[in-house]
Amino acid sequence: MGQKSLICIYTNKDRNEFAIGLKEDEKFRAMTKENEFYTRFVDAFDLIVDANKIDWKQELKRWINDAKKNEAIFVEVDLSNCNIT
Repeated sequence: MGQKSLICIYTNKDRNEFAIGLKEDEKFRAMTKENEFYTRFVDAFDLIVDANKIDWKQELKRWINDAKKNEAIFVEVDLSNCNIT
């Protein structure tokens, strides 16, 4: 069992691209667009499993899909064109 960490989601100034990483990371683990500035904090949740065993792109994609279902987050950020590959 891994150590408990905090996963953080960030968005850019236009709130239409996203990045994910651990709170203690200096760099993001995955992002929807390279070479973008992700400065606005959007969400955070606890991670209990080993961070090295996570598929970060898949985790970010899951968060985006969940956020699209949550109108409160949808109003805050633009998820309509968000498509992580």
